[in-house]
Amino acid sequence: MATRLLWYTVLCLLGANSKVIQTPRYLVKGQGQKAKMRCIPEKGHPVVFWYQQNKNNEFKFLINFQNQEVLQQIDMTEKRFSAECPSNSPCSLEIQSSEAGDSALYLCASSLNWSQDTQYFGPGTRLLVL
Repeated sequence: MATRLLWYTVLCLLGANSKVIQTPRYLVKGQGQKAKMRCIPEKGHPVVFWYQQNKNNEFKFLINFQNQEVLQQIDMTEKRFSAECPSNSPCSLEIQSSEAGDSALYLCASSLNWSQDTQYFGPGTRLLVL
């Protein structure tokens, strides 16, 4: 139920004049190649989240930061995934050695605070691993 509610929130906010910028929009990599995605959060938002939505529309939380410090993260998929959010630079999510199962939409969101219900999403980066 919570996942479904989160998904509806994502759909509502994806087009809500968000100032979250994600690059690139599309990324094609071969297996074993490094894949790097960047995100510039909305101005004044100290909290940044990364999510993965796979081809089955399963929505998975990966990591979040507040003022460049990691607040929560999952196992980051066997340490192949890494993320950082330095001050005065775009945040990034990197996959060290891409696998076919990593093909997904990667979404970055920002918020004024980690417990706030409202997150503003970027357009996402669609990764295809061949």
